[in-house]
Amino acid sequence: MKQNPLSARRVFSIFLLCSISSSIIAQKVDLDTLDIDQLNLYRHKAVSMRNAGTILCFSSIGIIATGGIITVIKKQNIRDPYDNWEDFVDAIPTILGIIACIPVAVTGISLRTIGDRRIAEAELAIQRIIVAPENSMAVGLGLTIRF
Repeated sequence: MKQNPLSARRVFSIFLLCSISSSIIAQKVDLDTLDIDQLNLYRHKAVSMRNAGTILCFSSIGIIATGGIITVIKKQNIRDPYDNWEDFVDAIPTILGIIACIPVAVTGISLRTIGDRRIAEAELAIQRIIVAPENSMAVGLGLTIRF
């Protein structure tokens, strides 16, 4: 018996693998223990992560657009107007583009949001280091009292 390459079991397992890969929890970094150079490196990595997420989001749009363009090009051929199966066959690139862009978009959105959050945390930690004056009585407020 010949198996269908688009069986429900295979599609579900591919979807499950894509969702598992985007939900892996990374190590927590305590930003209070890092010095200014390490915080700048952490922020640089977060900016790279955010940019990678943006690129993936726009590539998913490009995948759908490529599938749509291929579908339009294939439909320009002269076909039998009474054969509806050929219309479905012409739409296969668009359908495959939509199926392929879903995991790419999910990964891109998660990378973008994680990168944004890490950038904000790193900037706050950097500001805490920079604002803290020497010889002050109230470190959190940034007041300097000298006698």
